[in-house]
Amino acid sequence: MKILISVCGEGFGHTTRCVAIGEALKDDYEIAYVAYGKSKDFIEKYNFKVFETFPEIKLKGKDGKFDITSTIFNKEYSPRKAIEREIEIIKGYNPDLVISDCKYSTIVAAKLLKKPVICISNQNYTRYKLKTDLIVYPTMKALNVIHEKCEKFVVPDFPPPYTICEYNLKIIKNMEFIGPLIRYDVDNVDNVEGYILSVIGGFEYRYKILEELGNIALKNNLNVKLVCGCYEVAKKIKNDLKLKSYKNKNIEIIPITTNMKELIKNAEIVVSHGGHSTIMEALSFGKPLIVIPDLDHPEQGNNAKKVHELGCGIALSYKELYRLEEAIFDIKNMRMYKRNALKMKELAKKYNGKKNIKKIIDDFFETKSNLRKYYLTDRITNKLINKIKLKIR
Repeated sequence: MKILISVCGEGFGHTTRCVAIGEALKDDYEIAYVAYGKSKDFIEKYNFKVFETFPEIKLKGKDGKFDITSTIFNKEYSPRKAIEREIEIIKGYNPDLVISDCKYSTIVAAKLLKKPVICISNQNYTRYKLKTDLIVYPTMKALNVIHEKCEKFVVPDFPPPYTICEYNLKIIKNMEFIGPLIRYDVDNVDNVEGYILSVIGGFEYRYKILEELGNIALKNNLNVKLVCGCYEVAKKIKNDLKLKSYKNKNIEIIPITTNMKELIKNAEIVVSHGGHSTIMEALSFGKPLIVIPDLDHPEQGNNAKKVHELGCGIALSYKELYRLEEAIFDIKNMRMYKRNALKMKELAKKYNGKKNIKKIIDDFFETKSNLRKYYLTDRITNKLINKIKLKIR
């Protein structure tokens, strides 16, 4: 059986959990991907076949603020162009099933070609009051029409009441929670080297967080690893902090990493912007978080709120970076954060996203096979009945 997995390349979380799906399925199914940009390059490193497509949207923002209007109405990118390309890909590859992680052009293309689709997402609604509500809510309503036409709407998160994306969800009839869908197998060894890991990423409008973390590390002699997401940001932060390789060994600037598992596994605290996949990875390893969502980013803000409510981390506004130092020492000194994060780690072992997505897909093909056998048997039976009727006559 052939499966085509399509990835939204805006934010790396979609890519990493789609790699997890491929790794879970590759021994039993033929797997190919639809991706673009850095997402395409990353997936190819795992030796999967990747068809190149076009982005539907491009994330826009400035000075820590996400701009949803510019993101949705960005004229540089065309959903129509993406749909046309993906129709071409699906016709050529002819998959038995399409899996789409927030790449809606692929869902439309697959449905036009009458292909079954499973949708992966951690958001189909948002509980957030913004001046952009007139854009957000109609968009979500339209997307839910698409979601309900899929075979399954799969949420890669803990079931309620521990769902990190709870405030970004509206329950629909084909929804199923499968647990964290992460690339890594989580072992039982709890390694802690005592450093703070920042996985804020390379968007320039988050740069002040990296700068503030670096200054806090210099002031308190804290061990900090800053994953920047690109070489340009890494070079800038190194220059701005005036770091020299033989000095300040407590600060490590990492432009791009292929070793995120070890970085998270050995961290004491993870600093995140509120992306769902990063939070899932951190909690699967039992790591408390400091979450600093982009301003006016409803999804990230809601994820941060839930982390805070579960007591496995601290949520800060981008406007509250002056509180970052205090938050770091609160997590270091207050045991409840570590204790609650470890509870989430145990929950992640129980709700294994990779195993559960594999079961959903196995069940889908088994049901499809049984239906085919049923209809085939039914046709044969009807032919026999008709022959008997003719003989009786």
